[in-house]
Amino acid sequence: MKVNKPLGLLFRVYLHLRDKFNPKPIISEEERYAISIAKNLIVTPTTKLLFAPISNKRFIHNDEKNIYIVGEARNLTIINHTYSYNIYIESDELYESFVNEFNEEMETRRLILENEIKNNIKYSLKNILDTVSSS
Repeated sequence: MKVNKPLGLLFRVYLHLRDKFNPKPIISEEERYAISIAKNLIVTPTTKLLFAPISNKRFIHNDEKNIYIVGEARNLTIINHTYSYNIYIESDELYESFVNEFNEEMETRRLILENEIKNNIKYSLKNILDTVSSS
């Protein structure tokens, strides 16, 4: 298969010009802090994580720290009983890192729950087998 060299060159020029005229947004400190707060709460074992698939909202709730975070459409809303901040995350990569970390933690927790369920089923089936075998 032959590679069309002029098209490859044009594509590289396009990528260079795209980056030059459409630069990545500068990440503000507020955005960094908001994402860091959310990520720290996500990995805390006592934090409750909920995902609403229809609205595509991600909810983070930690009772001990009395903090709620709602992530939706590149907005993070951080709430407790004394304050509420709504931070718009301009950077696609930064918001995607939050979404990926949230999704990975949810998946990890799902696997743990699934293993617990399977172990309970195995234990129950073993008890049934023992009961049937002893009769």
